[in-house]
Amino acid sequence: MTRISAYRLRHAAQVYGREPNAALGFDKILEAVGVSVEELSNATARIDLQREAAALETACEALEDPTFAARAGLASPGAKTLLAYLAQASDNIGQVFRFAQKYYALEDPDLRFDLDGSEAEPTICLSSDILSAHQFPRHREFLVFGLLKRTEQIAGDDFGKMSVLLECEDTEHCARLSQLADCEVTGVQSINGVRLPTGGFEFQIATSDTALREHLLKHGEERLSQLPKNRTGLSAKVIKLVRSRLPGSLPSGDEVAKELCMTRRTLTRKLSEEGTNFKSLVESARCDLAKRLLVGTDSIAQVAFLLDFADQAAFSVAFKRWTGATPAVFRKAKI
Repeated sequence: MTRISAYRLRHAAQVYGREPNAALGFDKILEAVGVSVEELSNATARIDLQREAAALETACEALEDPTFAARAGLASPGAKTLLAYLAQASDNIGQVFRFAQKYYALEDPDLRFDLDGSEAEPTICLSSDILSAHQFPRHREFLVFGLLKRTEQIAGDDFGKMSVLLECEDTEHCARLSQLADCEVTGVQSINGVRLPTGGFEFQIATSDTALREHLLKHGEERLSQLPKNRTGLSAKVIKLVRSRLPGSLPSGDEVAKELCMTRRTLTRKLSEEGTNFKSLVESARCDLAKRLLVGTDSIAQVAFLLDFADQAAFSVAFKRWTGATPAVFRKAKI
């Protein structure tokens, strides 16, 4: 089971506590997703990633406000983590990005920072092997807008305009988020991330400190060496196994359980403990591959076949449920 630092959820709880329309206490939300108040109040606590995601989704539902998660991300204070101090001591934004790729695992071993495009025109994408954006869209917005805010804090006012890319077909929701963040927010994308200004990676950081950076890097290497070698839970193993069968015929739950040397009942129970189920993980694997195939030359009917759907219509219905966009609309947006 993937466990992460509780500091992000602790911050979200503080923002929620200031909401004037919060009829449901955040303690009730924590109870609903299986996190104790005592756990959250512990400065060194680590919680299950899926429970953090579920808490953000539940908070938005309780407030009847889908923008809450993004607002919580935008309200992120300056962090006091190793990576935060490394960012302040870095030479430029590109160096910060590379440090994030390596050292964010100390806080969240699942979240990845990927580069989309070239370093001259960089887009920083957030991706996860455990949580797909279509399963927890508000949680992904929490992370993306938190990244936007943190980049603003590191770079300062002279950095230039950034924009946000989301897997979201709801244009009204994107417009509201754009107004909140004071930047362009574009939906119907295959990624969730932040597009930096041209040449953004070369932007110099005023607080750069070589001596401090070297000291922090040594400390970071020590902490990385102390991390468990196998930090991923059963969910990641199931997704990896399903992905290995695609394109092609999907394995059944019984087949996956057998390959993982357990009964189907045990597989179901352990996935439930991680806050997910076999069907959701299969959909996650199918969705991720579908998005990659749709930007290629295969027809939509061929993509449906490769993903083991009965026909194109069934694939289109599933893809719309996953991403909010039909395969045709998604492909058009990427051309």
